[in-house]
Amino acid sequence: MYSSIRSAVSAIGGILISVCLAQEPCDRSCLEDVLSEYFTALTSNDPSRLPTTPDVKYVENDQIIPLGSGLWPIAGSQGKYRHLFADPQSGNVAAITTITENGVQAIYVVRLKVEEDRSISEIETQITRDASGAALYEEMGEPEAVWYEPVPPENRISRERLIEQTNKYYSGMEQNDPHGNYSFFDKDCNRLEDAIQTTNVNSSDPYGHSNDTSFASLGCEAQFQTGFLGFVTRIRARRFPIVDEQRQVVLAVTTLDHNGTVRRLPSVNGTSSPTPPYFDVPRSLLAAEAFRLRGDKLFRIEMALTEVPYGMRSAFPAHGGLGVDLEGALDAVLDALRAHEPARLLLAQRARYSENGQFVALGDGLWETLVELDEGARFVDPLRNTVGFWGYTKEQSTPGVLALGVRVDGEGRIAEIEALGVRAESNGERYGTVTLMRPPLPVEWEGEELGALDGVFLEGKGVEEEELLGLVEAYFDGLEAHSSAGVLFTPDCVRRDNGAQREESCAAQMDGEGEAPNGLFNRTTAVRDRRVLVADSEKSVVLAVALVDAPAIARGEEELPPTERVPSTYMIPQLIKIEGGKIARVESMIKWMPFGYTSTWGEEQEDNGRE
Repeated sequence: MYSSIRSAVSAIGGILISVCLAQEPCDRSCLEDVLSEYFTALTSNDPSRLPTTPDVKYVENDQIIPLGSGLWPIAGSQGKYRHLFADPQSGNVAAITTITENGVQAIYVVRLKVEEDRSISEIETQITRDASGAALYEEMGEPEAVWYEPVPPENRISRERLIEQTNKYYSGMEQNDPHGNYSFFDKDCNRLEDAIQTTNVNSSDPYGHSNDTSFASLGCEAQFQTGFLGFVTRIRARRFPIVDEQRQVVLAVTTLDHNGTVRRLPSVNGTSSPTPPYFDVPRSLLAAEAFRLRGDKLFRIEMALTEVPYGMRSAFPAHGGLGVDLEGALDAVLDALRAHEPARLLLAQRARYSENGQFVALGDGLWETLVELDEGARFVDPLRNTVGFWGYTKEQSTPGVLALGVRVDGEGRIAEIEALGVRAESNGERYGTVTLMRPPLPVEWEGEELGALDGVFLEGKGVEEEELLGLVEAYFDGLEAHSSAGVLFTPDCVRRDNGAQREESCAAQMDGEGEAPNGLFNRTTAVRDRRVLVADSEKSVVLAVALVDAPAIARGEEELPPTERVPSTYMIPQLIKIEGGKIARVESMIKWMPFGYTSTWGEEQEDNGRE
């Protein structure tokens, strides 16, 4: 389809190409046509035949080079094996195939980013110069049929879930813990590595560089349960550029680091063996890997890999929207918290951790006292590379609510963790758990069951981040001014503070009607150190925190209630839900702080403002 249209347009100078072709979205067939034209241009050694954007990015084995160089002058014929992948939602199309370079066969992986006008803005290629692997692919002729079978809608899992399950493969392989949970594998899972089946094969051939002849006889889950793959010390730059919901297929690109420090591996027969000499020195492998899921489990895996210099940066840094696995990063943090093992985390060089606004050592505080942490609710913000969590905790015997923000850098490393923990403060035996010498809170929480988070926070139709942030800023302004003028609330907006819900509407509370506006009292003043941890455009939810000052100053002759007789500052982590362009739900927890308290994050903001 595309090739015939393009030929007709080029006959009149190509003037109308973007206008005519942008009338319809580029579906699977369209994307595959663009890819076919790419191969025609490549094997003709003529990049000028491609419809590219002016700033097209061309990459071979993670090197950014001019389009037309590298493989282009020496590419020969394409082989008959061609495994296609398409993601109309993201505009990406790819193939695992074979090609010749000066007559020598190689495995070739290519991904194209196709824009709305059908022009190509990104060309990412991986050349695995393994002639025997290419020959095996040619013998296969075509991929297993299951890769191309559409899955009935009722049996599919979401795009996000496909990425989440796929990323478990990498998290499980990294430092391969023999005691890990590998139930994400289908019982009939099989894996190809450079066209060689490396699971459920009974042969006397050793696996990879090792001398172990039993590993390849095991299934996917059983292999991971041996811990044999522990020589893979880090898997970074994880990207998932193609997610095919119709076929339940994911194509991922990652870099596998082997730092050379793992000297012995558990063998399949239960004994330890020296690590293969290949891993005596640090090495990195660039891997393109396809996954076909059955249900929510990995059913088929196809990998092609090649070696690159150790530690080499990816040519496509994994920014949030391009594939940083934010939920995988959150999983890692939550699992490390539960295990009290921060050393498990893949950290950025100057990673920081804070609790209730103060930087503390990673592993201190909550890391040592946590005994229970529920599954909670998750919120993802790809534009900021952040992910958030809201859930219930227990530290020793004390219940709490934890709001957590995690920021990930472009390489998938955890750069910042901010924990906001509101613990139950009860007047129990031997003075209970109340903060020493603090005044009573306007709304106390002594540990009563708060119930599951309202499901409305987990549903959404999608809102642009700019709109979310504008609504939240107006909301904080309204809190400070005690006026709902300029704040958009739905008529039935509901607000809870420390689990207590008042009868007044959100607007009425903010305007000071009734006894306790905005969950505090109407003599609060500044609402400062306002920070958005996560703005989840898909769920239309913002996870934010602010400090609210209550200076204990009476108005005229009025008598202050007991809760306002001491100058106080309240730290308030909160979830703010947007529906139809208005604030529909607010869930907040209130923690007392000394009057004038400022978080270290807020101090940084002030310092940056002065510079």
